[in-house]
Amino acid sequence: MPTLALLRHAKSAYPAGVADHDRPLNARGRRDAPVAGRLLAQLLPTVEQALISTATRAQQTWDLARPGVDVAQAKDVPELYLASADAMLRRIRAVDADTLLLVAHNPGIEVLAERLSRDTQTPTYRRMMTKFPTAAFAVLRDDRPFSQWGYGSSDLVTFEVARG
Repeated sequence: MPTLALLRHAKSAYPAGVADHDRPLNARGRRDAPVAGRLLAQLLPTVEQALISTATRAQQTWDLARPGVDVAQAKDVPELYLASADAMLRRIRAVDADTLLLVAHNPGIEVLAERLSRDTQTPTYRRMMTKFPTAAFAVLRDDRPFSQWGYGSSDLVTFEVARG
């Protein structure tokens, strides 16, 4: 069953004079990202493909989370930097895999998880919609291939917030 994990990058710093794209993780982000990797690995023993925003904070999140996740292929995707939910869904639909991980940004990650979810009355969905903080991730499943995924058709399996 095709499975998608949507990971919001870990907490970033705001150094003076640094462009948004280039902002690094702060100390909390560096603690939380490995925890996210370990939690993801418990839920998804293997991931066929990971798509990572090219923003420094997303790249650093992935670098710290990666040791906990068995990933066959990872790709840096410039279009994921501050992408909308619609843009992310278009990218997901182009993937030929059964398990996919996106490491990207809000509001796109949160909006995508919200829109993909079929049952909006579950406690997990309500918790996700309360707040989708940094280093949080949602895992969704659908019985159709990614090329056929659409809004309101996937099951929200879990929502986790990684804290180290």
